[in-house]
Amino acid sequence: QQVRLGDFLGTNLEEDFMNFDLTEVEAVLENLRDIDAIDLSHVEVLQQQSLRGADIITGYLGKMVKTIGYLEAKVNSTKNKVSLEYKAPDGSKTTLDMKKWAADVSPEVEKVQIKLASAKGSKLVLDRKYEILVKAHHHFKDIATGLRKTILGYSLSTTDEPVPSGYE
Repeated sequence: QQVRLGDFLGTNLEEDFMNFDLTEVEAVLENLRDIDAIDLSHVEVLQQQSLRGADIITGYLGKMVKTIGYLEAKVNSTKNKVSLEYKAPDGSKTTLDMKKWAADVSPEVEKVQIKLASAKGSKLVLDRKYEILVKAHHHFKDIATGLRKTILGYSLSTTDEPVPSGYE
């Protein structure tokens, strides 16, 4: 079955980001916190789990960027619509400042701006979780490399660096 980029981004312009399922990501983060890296197999499992969590978040981040772009455009188009439709209530000449003010205080615009703020806040949360998972992956990778060099006695490096001894 062919997998396309559009499958990751979804078909809606505005994703229901508040209902993204982060259960598996939180389970991974909990495991990373609770499980000790006592041997190579544990370290490799933690490495894989952190990458899995980062992969899940990557899909959500793509949808968030799309949603934020859409909402930013929607704020601008809603402001423009309100501004163009505004007429002075007393029938006098409608100035540009009055139209700008009407767009800035419009409940319609405010509603879209609140959604946009929620989307940006949600993206920030996902960004931070992604960073944590990627840093954890590299941390466990470093531990695995150290275990291979010292305890298991072999090196994955391409240099002629001697394998440390005395840790067996």
